[in-house]
Amino acid sequence: MTTLTDQDNGRRVSVHVGDMLEINLPENATAGYRWAPDSYDARLLEFTEETASYPSAAVGAGGNTILRFRVVGVGSGTLALKYWRHWEGPGSIIQRFAVTIDAAP
Repeated sequence: MTTLTDQDNGRRVSVHVGDMLEINLPENATAGYRWAPDSYDARLLEFTEETASYPSAAVGAGGNTILRFRVVGVGSGTLALKYWRHWEGPGSIIQRFAVTIDAAP
């Protein structure tokens, strides 16, 4: 398992086919903002799950989300995430996260 955080934004990551990639980011879903996959090469990665942890349900209270991907192919590509209110569309994106994935057999 390779775990990435907001400190890894813009980084290059080496992984192997079969590895799991976990991205742990702060978010504030109580205000409507969530992290979501923006783009990734489905020949390299498979989005497997998302889990969130919020200690408080109060409006404005933050928490964390974890997005997990399985490495399914060999090659290089960019994994990009967006932080947005999905119902407001692309104009609501207020932050982005991206890493370059180098996947080996």
